[in-house]
Amino acid sequence: MDFSLFVGKKLARSEGRSFTKFIIRLAITGIGISLAVMLLAVGIVKGFQNEIRNKVIGFEGPVQIRNLDLNQSRELVLIDVNQPFDTQFAHQSGIRSVTPFCSKTGIINTSSEIEGMLFKGVPANYDWRFLQNSLVRGNLPNLTDSTDTYDLLLSTAVANRLSVDTGDRVEVFFIHDAKVRRRRFTVTGLFQTGLGEFDRTVCYTDIRVIQRIYTTDYSMVSGFEVGLDPGVDPTLMAENIDQRIGLSLRAFSVEELHPVIFQWLNIVDSNAVIIIVLMTIVAVVNLITAFLILILNRTRMIGILKSLGARNGQVERIFLVNGFMIVLPGLAIGNAIGLGLAWLQNTTGIVTLPEETYYMAVVPVQIALEHVVMLNVGTLIISMVMLLIPALLVRAISPVQAIRFN
Repeated sequence: MDFSLFVGKKLARSEGRSFTKFIIRLAITGIGISLAVMLLAVGIVKGFQNEIRNKVIGFEGPVQIRNLDLNQSRELVLIDVNQPFDTQFAHQSGIRSVTPFCSKTGIINTSSEIEGMLFKGVPANYDWRFLQNSLVRGNLPNLTDSTDTYDLLLSTAVANRLSVDTGDRVEVFFIHDAKVRRRRFTVTGLFQTGLGEFDRTVCYTDIRVIQRIYTTDYSMVSGFEVGLDPGVDPTLMAENIDQRIGLSLRAFSVEELHPVIFQWLNIVDSNAVIIIVLMTIVAVVNLITAFLILILNRTRMIGILKSLGARNGQVERIFLVNGFMIVLPGLAIGNAIGLGLAWLQNTTGIVTLPEETYYMAVVPVQIALEHVVMLNVGTLIISMVMLLIPALLVRAISPVQAIRFN
């Protein structure tokens, strides 16, 4: 066995003085707490970003195909429902579905209140999974491809303002071509996503009903939502689709449709970086302090080893092995605390948030395996590199003076 490794392990297992043991345990605890905080910081930031991203995608879809128009309003220039890419994209890798939608702004009128909303008409084969998970009360609209269905899915925020509930009928006014069109809908379900901007402005109904407000048939739509397989980048897929749908249409990724939201989510990353830097500094300072005390406590041993012929490099490696044996328990403690608290939060939702401010009711924590590996390896490498600094003090210790040292 290597001399430095053998002595380093013996040194790490020795009891030593009580003060030295306390400092070493403090260093181990510091590394553990720092790693736990870093894991939770990354997990909370990624959980927050993914939660908001998934909610926006749930409303808009990862990619939308629209008319190439500079119109900035919520009412889009209509396009023909029969498009060649329907069959062209049916078997393309990464694309799960291509679903038409038709949107129209309208005013909901009740006996006591009125509310302007964007009515999003969707077909019977619409992917309801996001709204199904957000359904608070009632049922999703029961749509068919053969008859017009006047079912309406509202958010709880809008329903509370209008004082309506599931089963109630509401009167809606649409304005098109300077004419007012009146329709009566039945509220079948109430949803709550926590994404206030969308909850307050978007409701869902039958695409056939909205199409008939614009035209006398069902030939026109506002656009198409392109559903993607998990892991597919919406931006790259939008660029790919955009090159294949002709000059009159344009494919938009969800990031392009809502740039402010996604720029804000990207800025959130800086919070995690700041926390990681601060916690790394705390861990390294604690570790260096413990290491200096350990070297000071073993000054006589260093002198004896040098007098017996040990080279500076061998003595330095002894203390680096000792430092490695300090860092490893710290990493183990940090992983146990960080992953344990993340599991507890995901299981119980014990830490809550004001939904109207943060767009979610509980703190989301999503820690991926690659994040755990990167933080552990990064902490280990940085700690060992920084330990080289106090280890160099071994070179300055004279064997004669060290043996006399008390």
